[in-house]
Amino acid sequence: MRKQTLLAILAAGLVSLVALSACTTEPGTGDGTSADPSIGLEETDAEASSGTTADTTAETDPASTETDTAVPAETKDPAETETRAPRYDYMAADVAPNVTLDKSAYSDIRLTLPSTLLVTDADVAAYIDYIRFDYRTPDNGTTEMKDQPMKLGDDAFIYYKGVMDGEEFEGGSNWDADDPYQLGLGSGSFIPGFEEGLIGVVPANATREHPAEVKVTFPADYGNELAGKDAIFYVAVTHAVQYTLPTYDRAFVETTLKYEGKKDFYASDRAYLEEFEDYVRTYLESRQAEAVESAKLEALWNHLVETAECQNLPQLELDYYFGAYMDEIEYYYEYYKSYGGTSFTETYPTMDAFACSYVGVDAGGDWKAELTKSCERLVKKDMILHAIAEREGIEVVTEEEYKAELKSLVDYYQGYMSEAEILESMGEEAIRESAFAAKMQKWLLDHTTYTYETAAR
Repeated sequence: MRKQTLLAILAAGLVSLVALSACTTEPGTGDGTSADPSIGLEETDAEASSGTTADTTAETDPASTETDTAVPAETKDPAETETRAPRYDYMAADVAPNVTLDKSAYSDIRLTLPSTLLVTDADVAAYIDYIRFDYRTPDNGTTEMKDQPMKLGDDAFIYYKGVMDGEEFEGGSNWDADDPYQLGLGSGSFIPGFEEGLIGVVPANATREHPAEVKVTFPADYGNELAGKDAIFYVAVTHAVQYTLPTYDRAFVETTLKYEGKKDFYASDRAYLEEFEDYVRTYLESRQAEAVESAKLEALWNHLVETAECQNLPQLELDYYFGAYMDEIEYYYEYYKSYGGTSFTETYPTMDAFACSYVGVDAGGDWKAELTKSCERLVKKDMILHAIAEREGIEVVTEEEYKAELKSLVDYYQGYMSEAEILESMGEEAIRESAFAAKMQKWLLDHTTYTYETAAR
């Protein structure tokens, strides 16, 4: 994955704490899980597939696009500017008087996280099905089937269109495509509920005139305006190709997946499978760990920013953040315009059109106003951190903490930016602020208790 430019750090200011949003699922996909290589599996179709049910972001954030292409000579990375914009010196300022926040609001924080972050029994079972899908075998070659119910493992050749509140939504259809989309039922390629909704459908009975109806709810973390909303997809199935998934039993896990049990003896095959399922659960939880940490920080900052009252936001910092974001947007627009050609400029004919997508507002929206809100939120975060640190007598960064933060940046940008380049781009004070943020993040997390919404296990 392409590492983010150093400007992303500069624009964020306090590296560890100011992510603008939590991690989200890729549009139109399932949970993106892939088989664990440590148990001898290949990548499953759940991760390899690029299909979508409702990819409303053919205009996906270009900043997230991976590329190995060199930056065009005429496009200068804004992180490499020769003169850094001036910054407000929080360490020297007396910030606390400008922040109203009771000690109880930050010293004993209790927050609730969504139950969707928990790995459930259903998640474990679904992941095992993804693995089984990867080992499916054809029933009768590539013979087209039209008169039998489709089952888990089959390939369905479909046309679909999504409707929400009685109207089709952009990006939710391939109805007018020349060829049907080939969807593996059980691959996890589409959002939860879509593939399951086609199980039992007879292709001959799902025509354009009388399509099958598949009701879905977009995941809460879908990443755009569809998140959490209900929709109906009308699906026409031209035909299916039948496959059979391997039976989930001890022989499959032990012989095919080559899972090595921890015990020499098991009272039953079920006991062996339960151990394997615990292994899968642990693996999925490790995959979920980054999302959990992001959710914790997002919940923490939502609490602090909503609870605290901040006055006299330093204009110098507001200008700095806004300028940094503007530089980044301009840079990426020129960068992707250079390599995207007409396909890019047709989607984004102007920088304003690109900025709307980049910032996350509807086309034609006031993206600068949204950017201003983000900058204000970042400044409030900085102020809250320093106000708490002042009151608790911990607004200090030792030389050891500074060096540790610099080393972490060097490790992160290994092969991309040297220590000297990082120092030149960020400056020592910005790195000290980053070290301070990391220290305060730990302090705040140590003073926060997280619980989960009740969810059936």
